[in-house]
Amino acid sequence: MSEWESFRERERILNLPNHGLIAPIRYHDGEHFPEAAQNVQWADFAPYAYTNKAFWDTEPAVEFEKHIKDFAKSVASIVRRAPGFQEWPVVEAEPAVRAHVDLRRL
Repeated sequence: MSEWESFRERERILNLPNHGLIAPIRYHDGEHFPEAAQNVQWADFAPYAYTNKAFWDTEPAVEFEKHIKDFAKSVASIVRRAPGFQEWPVVEAEPAVRAHVDLRRL
């Protein structure tokens, strides 16, 4: 959270819009993201969050690769526009309250 808040503060200092320095993605559910992160539009890779090796032989895997390439272009654009090194403020975020995840027993 400190990294997130620090980069958001850098965006504010530089008067940059959202995604000026941050390239957010969602690879899992995102329901436990802090509210500020839930309200940011991210690249949604959750539909491709498979660990099965056979996934890479499917049509969705081809779609996923296209999304990754598009995302890489947006990250490259952010990097090109990023300001040079400075002593940026570090925002020490409050520890997040851990969400309780109900795991059912078999």
